Amino acid sequence: MKLGSLSVIWCGVFSTLACGSATDAADTGVTNAASFEGIYRLTAASENTAGCATPTTSTLSRLSDQFFVITASEIFGQKYVVLNSCSSVSACQATRAAQLANRSYQIQYTYTLSSSTSSTTLNGFEATTGSGEGGQCVGRTYAEHVLTLAADHGVHLESRMKKLSDQPQHDGFCEVEPAKSKQEAASKECSSLEVLDGSFVQAN
Repeated sequence: MKLGSLSVIWCGVFSTLACGSATDAADTGVTNAASFEGIYRLTAASENTAGCATPTTSTLSRLSDQFFVITASEIFGQKYVVLNSCSSVSACQATRAAQLANRSYQIQYTYTLSSSTSSTTLNGFEATTGSGEGGQCVGRTYAEHVLTLAADHGVHLESRMKKLSDQPQHDGFCEVEPAKSKQEAASKECSSLEVLDGSFVQAN
């Protein structure tokens, strides 16, 4: 998700399946969510909008949400975690409660991690539908996220985004098939990189 954009999540815990993004059915689920859960203070945020080399621009001062909360959820038997931005510890607690209750909540940035690579690494991705324009779905994207946990319980996230080709609408709507988006993205150059770091504040 683009750092600095203001969004309202209307779908709560189901936002990974609706709202224009989806998780990969092939993901095995997160097996060590408890190690990552908690409230964190944002200590660094940067981006490179021209490619996926080292981030070139700090975005920390542009973000009003200087905290984030990591929360475990489960849908259809598959566990995943969501990183949602928030403006304070109390706001993080409210965001977490809204997510778990499937109520709307406002965020500046969010990332969903849907599988465990190791005890200290989670992976996830977002495949978007794009928007309808002249019978085409334009602005389609595919992003892969990697979240790592440090010995001091700090976390580091990198999100690499690729732009996908326009495609025709289906019965007047833009749809997303995660497996197909992932396959299409394999041959695309990475177009932008987002990085953030957080220090552990407290447990949920």
